[in-house]
Amino acid sequence: MEPFRFKYFSLQHHRSAMQLTTDSVLLGAWVWAEAAGGVTAGTTGAVAGTVVPQTVLDVGTGCGVLALMMAQRFEQACIHALDIDGQSVSEARENADLSPWPERIRIVEGDFRQCLFSGPYDLVVTNPPYFRLALEPEQERRARARHTGGGSLTHEELLQGVVRVLAADGTFALILPAGQEAGFLSVAITGQNPLYPLRITRVVTGKSSPAAGNVLPTRVLLELTKKQTTPRIETLFLYDATEDKYSQQYINLVKDFYLWA
Repeated sequence: MEPFRFKYFSLQHHRSAMQLTTDSVLLGAWVWAEAAGGVTAGTTGAVAGTVVPQTVLDVGTGCGVLALMMAQRFEQACIHALDIDGQSVSEARENADLSPWPERIRIVEGDFRQCLFSGPYDLVVTNPPYFRLALEPEQERRARARHTGGGSLTHEELLQGVVRVLAADGTFALILPAGQEAGFLSVAITGQNPLYPLRITRVVTGKSSPAAGNVLPTRVLLELTKKQTTPRIETLFLYDATEDKYSQQYINLVKDFYLWA
């Protein structure tokens, strides 16, 4: 099959348990962005009080899109990526090898709970599995990649692993369904080794109209750190409120990655 083409790399994603999604690209573009309005390629130092990432870990890399986006964003960073699914790892490695940055990307098959990487990492990113669905047996491989329980990482296990490998002044970034924001942050903040929200961006993915009050978010982007601070809270609209097109806010965010932006 034809790969999906970004501005600076192409991506095969048809064999991976976690295929290419808008969520992953949205997270990759948002990480370390100055605000929901977007950043330009190579911009660093956007998150006050944190270091420019030199080491990055992508947990549950799937086809490798976040690993490649981080390699593009942070030109000096060493990128490690992990996935429990062998076919995903194979495809992600192929994508990395064909990218402009193969020497900076290492992809490993394994379970995040088994301490395969010790860190410390300046940045940890993940588009975690979060669908709890009753699936048919032939879908078990994809189910394992997408479930928060039953053989995959729970939120508690994910946070425990992140705390273990995250540098003292590092950042953890992820995307979740909007309905999971409060529960996830509660677990993060009240844990034995807490993580605190640094930035919260609630994403309205539908063609909604603020005038009509139809602005409920369906996703939330989170950045967390080990240092307690007052989080910056934003809203990102993917579509223009009055026209049937992407918002300028969203275009600014993804313009360094998507060909159409």
